[in-house]
Amino acid sequence: MPRTLLEFFVDEATEYLDKLQQTLGEAGTPDADELRRCARALRGSARMADQDAIARVAGAVHSLATELAAGRRHWSTRLRETLETALAETRVMVNSVKEPPADLAQRAEALAQRLGEPTAPPTPPPKDDVRFRRYLGTELRALAADIGESLGVLERDPRNREPLKKLLRRIRPLRGIEGVDDIPAVGPAVAAVEEVILKIADTSATVGPGHLVLFRRARQALDDVATDLIRGEAPGPTVARGTEIEDLKEQVLGTAAQREITWISELFFDDAGLHVEACPMAERGAGSWEAFFALEATASLDTIDRLREEIVRDPEGARKAGERLAFTMRQLRERAVTFGHAELGRVARRSGAALRAALDGPPRRLQAVAVDLAATLSALRAYIESSGKETRAEAVRRAEDLLEAATHPDREPPVPIESLTYSAEDAVARAKSLTSEIGGILQAAKPDASRAHALLEEALGLLEHALVQTGTLQ
Repeated sequence: MPRTLLEFFVDEATEYLDKLQQTLGEAGTPDADELRRCARALRGSARMADQDAIARVAGAVHSLATELAAGRRHWSTRLRETLETALAETRVMVNSVKEPPADLAQRAEALAQRLGEPTAPPTPPPKDDVRFRRYLGTELRALAADIGESLGVLERDPRNREPLKKLLRRIRPLRGIEGVDDIPAVGPAVAAVEEVILKIADTSATVGPGHLVLFRRARQALDDVATDLIRGEAPGPTVARGTEIEDLKEQVLGTAAQREITWISELFFDDAGLHVEACPMAERGAGSWEAFFALEATASLDTIDRLREEIVRDPEGARKAGERLAFTMRQLRERAVTFGHAELGRVARRSGAALRAALDGPPRRLQAVAVDLAATLSALRAYIESSGKETRAEAVRRAEDLLEAATHPDREPPVPIESLTYSAEDAVARAKSLTSEIGGILQAAKPDASRAHALLEEALGLLEHALVQTGTLQ
């Protein structure tokens, strides 16, 4: 027997309600975007089935989730209970669609009204109280932890917007607390993170090295202040750090829409369709993917060389330039692997690792690594400029040897194996001395036959080696 539209709707609506309930069951603040997505789907399904009352409630849930995502509503235990009650009542409505109660529309409207009631942020203790400091310290530490977690995601996926949304949801209620902006370093750090995120969203920019540096500085500043506050103490002097964050923010906002490198391949279509065949550049021979990679990799190496020179020239700005250099090296590695140059990618990965390790040390260590990288980069350029497999393999070996010497300067250089073997003349001379030693053993009162036999074997081996060395014996 064919199923009716209402039966399909009941199954579909139940699935959406289950997802909403599952999202609400998560610890802490639920994912507002997931709530919004499921509520929107439920509303659309209800409208298709002419279930206006259920669509009204789903629309109210969608509006609430939108307000949460924008920071205009604040999550609380009461709001969770209201949502759970609304979902339970909506489930009852869904299960009774074949025989709806007479007051269905009124009940739906009442639910929607309850969901639309504004919720105020939690009221913190009085500002001068020790409890307030601990409360604020806990909030700041949570924000610092979220920034740290977001850094890990953004380093792997610079275009991921979810970590940025999460930070905004954390920041906006915090900035509403009186006195937060007056704390040295905290005000600039929180404001800088918020402004930079909004700038990224406004310009559709990719998160770059500058953004990551600012987020790291802000996280450290917030974590330091949080430690003092949680102890119930007044924050220590952090004016210099606040000024540094302000300066970083100005630099980042000034260049938020710019990129160090624009990959040439991004300017072309992924396939060889008619749009490429009709392109005048393609008709003249625009070049292969190999040519594109060579241009991109060369541009990366040019940027790396420039940043390397900045590190050597400016000790105070060495760390910032080093972080950007490591990021660019990672981009080169990823692009090399994408284009089938795993060997070059391996060298770029090891170079980036050496830079990141040096970032944890004093500036002079970073400068030393930057100086030593020059030879490795020259070898990588030789790889890009050549086309033969053997030539490229030799360039990679040379780059790896140079990188090894740069990152482990105390290691002894490898000893050529030829220096450990006898020359023909030395082999003959050694064989003669063994012959004399054998004669002495045999003239003894009790000759050591086994010893004499071993020396004879060695002498014969040396003579054979000498014959091979001179070309007499193949």
